[in-house]
Order: sequence, then C-alpha cells, then structure tokens
Amino acid sequence: MTHIKQFLIFILIVLSSVIIVGAHSIYLFNISLDFDKELKENTVNAAKNFLSTDNEPISFDLDKGLIIVLFEPEQRNYVEVNPLAYEIYGMRNENLRHSAGTKTLTEERGLEIAKKIFEKLPGNAKPELRLDPEVSEVDGTYFYKWFRYVNGILAVGEDFMVQVDAVNGSVIAWRLSIFDYPKDSIGTTPAITKNVAGLVAELSFNAPSVNGFEPYLVVNVNEPVWVNKLQGQFYPFFAGVSAKDGSISFTGTLPGDVPKNYHIGQDIDVIETELIKEIYNSK
Repeated sequence: MTHIKQFLIFILIVLSSVIIVGAHSIYLFNISLDFDKELKENTVNAAKNFLSTDNEPISFDLDKGLIIVLFEPEQRNYVEVNPLAYEIYGMRNENLRHSAGTKTLTEERGLEIAKKIFEKLPGNAKPELRLDPEVSEVDGTYFYKWFRYVNGILAVGEDFMVQVDAVNGSVIAWRLSIFDYPKDSIGTTPAITKNVAGLVAELSFNAPSVNGFEPYLVVNVNEPVWVNKLQGQFYPFFAGVSAKDGSISFTGTLPGDVPKNYHIGQDIDVIETELIKEIYNSK
C-alpha cells in the first residue's frame, strides 16, 4: 500500500503544473517513476509481460491515473497500466496499422473483433458499459465505443474504446477508463430541475442558453450534473451545474464524449434535498 500512497501524493504535487481541460482530461508527458522503485518495477513488468518483450520502455506518461509505458517514440507503441493493481487498461501499436490496401472488413465484422477485447475486461466493468451504436471511421480504421451508465445515467468520461483496422483486421488500440467511484457511491437523483439548473448557468456566466439545446443529465465523478449549452460572446460553451446543490461542476468543453442521441433527464424524478429546501425557503 505504500507505493499507492506515494503515487497519489506524486499526482497531487504535479497537478499544480498541469493544464487541465475538463475534469477527466489530465495528461502528463514524460513523468518519472524513480520515486518508487517497486511501483516502477511492477508497472514495467506488467507492460513487458503484456507485450511479451524483453525491451525496456523509453519513457512514461500519465493519463487520468493510468501510467502509459512507451516502448517507441511518438506514442507509436505503448501499454496503459492501472497502478493500483498493475492491470492492463489499454494499448496502442501503430505498427499494426495497414500501410497499403483497401478496406476489407465491414463494421459488423470489426465489431466482432472489438467484442473479443471487451470480453477480456475486468468483470466489474462490463455490466456497466453499453455499446454505442454510432461507429466512426478514420483513415481506414473503425472506432467502437462503450459508455458507462449508472442507474441509466451516463457517467461522462468513463468509457471503453477499441480501434480496429478495417484493412487487415488488427486491433490497433484499446483503452478502458478508470471508474472513479463504484456504482453504490454515485448519486444519480437530481435535487433541482433542469430549468433551475439552466437559470443558474445563465446567471453565473451572464449568457443565454443556446436556442434549441435541451439540457440533459450526466454523472460527473460521483454526482448528477445538468448539462446546459450557453452562447458566449464569440462561441457557445458547455456549463455543467450540479443537480445536487446547484454549484458549477465544469465549464467550456465536456469532461468526456457523449453519445450522439443521448438526452436522458427529460422525465426523470427530482427529489429535493434538505439543503435545496432550505435554500428555497430562505427566499
């Protein structure tokens, strides 16, 4: 447990020098693991065993709690390790990408390949992940994504991705996010309505809501959040308002991808907490 405490302290120290874009987008380049010999050794061994290689890594990055063990420059070949249990949570190998040829795999066949990776995930993660029907295609590769849902609400920024080469069928990359909290520790019932949250967002930033945008409910970290879209002076931006106490949860970009047709929250029950009741009664 000592190395876990040291690692968490290390993260807290370096956060002061990190640019953070949203709650789920912390990325550090070229970190050092020399502060904990056991952590470094176990992380490297996990990555090397996964790749079945004796080669030593050239550097380490940190991506929202996952240690990226790089074996080639420019992030061409790496493994993502969860340092809490030294489990493999992702990989990328650009050497597996096709260099020539035409697309031979259908989206359906690519999904079959992606599902084989999904089935190997930790058992506690799979039940909460739902496959997104939207499949993107970039440079002859398919991207398949599963999103985490808690009590039917999207846990934004917590997902699973598989990239499959549509020419040769190789899995170029896959990644499972760390789930910040277990399901039982996450609240999903809003204490304020989407209309109240919309007014909070507009008043907080002195900006009107974007015409036609329908607010929706997500889980951010461990609490329900209403997502609204405001029209800024030069461009629109998102504002997340805690459905628990009305505080601002995030602004700017979303903390993670949201499925294209996601609109949960239109008919969801609102249960006012004692805090919200006190606020209303004080007016």
